[in-house]
Amino acid sequence: MSIPDLRQAKNGFYYVHWTEGCRSKRVSTRTRDLAAAKAFLGSWLLMERSAPDVGSDLTVADLWAIYAAKHIATVEAPDTLRYSWKALELHFGQYRPSDIGQDLVDAYVDARLRRVKSGTVRRELVALRACLNWCAAPKRRILASSALPVYDLPPDSAPRDRWLRQDEIDRLLAAASAFYGPEPRRMGRGERFIWLALETAARKQALLDLTWSQVDWEIGVIHLDPPGRKATKKRRPSVPVSARLRPMLERMHKEKINERVLDNGGEVWATIQSIAELAGFGEPRTTPRGTGEKPKGTGVSPHVFRHTAATHMARRGVPLFDIAGVLGNSLAMVEKVYAKHCPGRLRAAVDSISGTVEGAGK
Repeated sequence: MSIPDLRQAKNGFYYVHWTEGCRSKRVSTRTRDLAAAKAFLGSWLLMERSAPDVGSDLTVADLWAIYAAKHIATVEAPDTLRYSWKALELHFGQYRPSDIGQDLVDAYVDARLRRVKSGTVRRELVALRACLNWCAAPKRRILASSALPVYDLPPDSAPRDRWLRQDEIDRLLAAASAFYGPEPRRMGRGERFIWLALETAARKQALLDLTWSQVDWEIGVIHLDPPGRKATKKRRPSVPVSARLRPMLERMHKEKINERVLDNGGEVWATIQSIAELAGFGEPRTTPRGTGEKPKGTGVSPHVFRHTAATHMARRGVPLFDIAGVLGNSLAMVEKVYAKHCPGRLRAAVDSISGTVEGAGK
């Protein structure tokens, strides 16, 4: 394949011309603007060419830019990948993938562990690997598979087992109501999120995306997966509206200002921390609220609500299969995390130990 070049046709449009197998070929840039045509050529060279040496001179930063433009917006939690790149870019951005070895990765791990936990570093390096693998996929071939780096990941952090007991839930809901001032008033965004998260066990992004058209009032079900959403590994099930949530959901609907249940898709972490702080979680604030000080972590994150809901279901005897259905997780994963919370799951088995022993002594 010859080196492609831009040529302007009589109609004013620019075309990319190249020779392949002794045959001349061209593709339209669909523009008469030279700058736009050059941008098209750059994108075309990266995304359309299938020569095995494509990407050999591209840096990790170049590849991540393509990955971000073409793929990140389609994943369940794009912000997580963007935050990972902020850390990765400083260390890996200027290197080509073939230059990355275990020593470079180890240096990154050592530097990052001074600031964050091992699980965070592991997630960042998994994001880097995902980007490079995506670029090297056969249907894209932006990067030759032979250039993919091989490196070991640091150990994952111990799983967080924080969940809220009933008295803590009551404190949090009371604080959420007080946070927005006395009644009568419109239910605050943080308060709505907490109610929905605790009563549906939904992931944060599913709730941020939730619209009223996904609520089926007739059969009392919230369809967390909106029509047309691209499927990801993180499934979004349909969850029945609980008896406790129903009146709160009806109030939210009565007070709605647009089609989004939470008004907008903005982040909720800071609001949750402020509410949890008011409820007595975490360390006391050093300055009064309203002075501009950002809230600190309280141990009550959006994911804690999902974990709390699943834990309470398990402790109250809900079959693990049904818990998996509510969460949208595999049964194997639910058994791994929540089987220890099932009070009656092995009771008959251990009771039979005493029965066997008693019988043997007769």
